Amino acid sequence: MKRKILIALGGNALGRNNNEQKEAVKITAKSIVDLYEKGHQVIVSHGNGP
Repeated sequence: MKRKILIALGGNALGRNNNEQKEAVKITAKSIVDLYEKGHQVIVSHGNGP
């Protein structure tokens, strides 16, 4: 079943320094692409933290 998926990403989800952020973005981007390739409609927004 194809779905609309909302992913909210903010600073805490992506790490505290450049190296952590690079690694987190690689993993996160691959996961998002996998969802898209399965036919899901993917929406990415800011995490809305403080």
